[in-house]
Amino acid sequence: MPERDEGQRRFFKNIEENEALMQQVFEKDDVFIQRQLRTKDRSRCFIAYFDGMVNAEIINLHIVKPIQEMERLEQLSDLLEKVISTEQAKIEEDTEKAFIAMEMGDTLLFVDGYAAVLVCSTKGYKTRSVEEPDIEKYLRGPKEGFTESLMVNTTLIRRKLLSPMLKIETYCPVEHTGERFALVYLADVVDQEILANVKKKLEKLQIPPFMSSNHLEERICPKWQLFKTVGVTEKPDIAAAKILEGRVAIICEGSPNVLTAPFIFLEYFQTGSDYYGNFWFGSIQRLLRILGTFLSASIPAVYVSLVCFHQEMLPTELLVSISAARESVPLSTVFEAFLMLIAFELLREAGIMMPKGIGDALSTVGGVVIGQAAVEARFISAPLVIMIAFTGLTELLIPKLKGPVFIIRLYLLTLASFVGIYGYLIGILSILALLVSKDSFGLPYTAYLDEISINNLKDTLVRAPIWMLRVRSVRQEK
Repeated sequence: MPERDEGQRRFFKNIEENEALMQQVFEKDDVFIQRQLRTKDRSRCFIAYFDGMVNAEIINLHIVKPIQEMERLEQLSDLLEKVISTEQAKIEEDTEKAFIAMEMGDTLLFVDGYAAVLVCSTKGYKTRSVEEPDIEKYLRGPKEGFTESLMVNTTLIRRKLLSPMLKIETYCPVEHTGERFALVYLADVVDQEILANVKKKLEKLQIPPFMSSNHLEERICPKWQLFKTVGVTEKPDIAAAKILEGRVAIICEGSPNVLTAPFIFLEYFQTGSDYYGNFWFGSIQRLLRILGTFLSASIPAVYVSLVCFHQEMLPTELLVSISAARESVPLSTVFEAFLMLIAFELLREAGIMMPKGIGDALSTVGGVVIGQAAVEARFISAPLVIMIAFTGLTELLIPKLKGPVFIIRLYLLTLASFVGIYGYLIGILSILALLVSKDSFGLPYTAYLDEISINNLKDTLVRAPIWMLRVRSVRQEK
């Protein structure tokens, strides 16, 4: 917003002064529109709005035309109660609040003789249509996903949770911006201690302009964290299910990613598609995700440990085969492993950044060509290429764990390169200790893993049949 006198918090009674104020504040803004109006008794008014942010039909039919046909204006409240027929309207005296409303698509109506304005709801800017997100696609189930509009997102959730206990609290934490976010929860289900904890963190926020859900997430979560303590989803059905369990959803204006809190480790392996198919297949898929995550983090470290430190643990035929493949390779196994992991990440990132068709071809053809050329040139051994390829394949099972798994993989490989399998085991134990010591807004991060029981297994490591499941409350998890 253009700079102005910070002491000016109220409007003037004189309409010329208000016109001058608006022209001063929004000087050199080509989309700022001012239009003068008169009633039949010649009372002066003017409206102010931003072109492209408003619905012109609403302004013409529900503001301009009624004012021009008005016989006499006695009180500003008369406009609010009898003349203006927009969906929402209110009288505002604070200039900052009025300007923020206007920048969000509302229209300001000034009347001569009144040190206040009428804020009329005329939002009409374009938003992306509701469509299925690319990351969380279902073969069966709903195809709708969140958009960048806060109001659209809250509507998508309310359609799924038709309850008067559904509460939506909207916050605008930074006074000079239109950045907003909404807190969504069920008042009769949510744990009040967790809700108070989330609100306390949100009230302390110092959010910069152009806030995204990731900015919000990093500010309400512990610093230097490896694993998320806040869930992220683009699917309304998943957000609604989390709210039914007593969690709190945080919707950020301008972002299609909705945050849910608290978030536990096992939720990484749960997807919405598990509940729209056969429970046997859903359980197998979930177990494969857990196994794939473990293998993706462990394969390079275990391979280096066995080849460099514990050859006696390998079958003789396999050891001979690996030794033959490594013949004439100038690099050490440890250096090979680090080099191949970095090369794989470079190829994957290049594939993501390129246009879709070119990116897919680049990551596939590039990996095959470079790997084959490196093996034939005796620059890299073939067994290690196979290990890294399998590592990358298993990583694709859990895209939301990509960052933590990559860091853990390098961490375990570093420890294994010094003391072999003992370094690997020390690394695994330290990661387990980290997980056990964490919590998410007062909820243990490793909930359901502390005790093996039928009740704990129903919707954690496996997906039980729907008739065996019931809504699990966060209060029970605590």
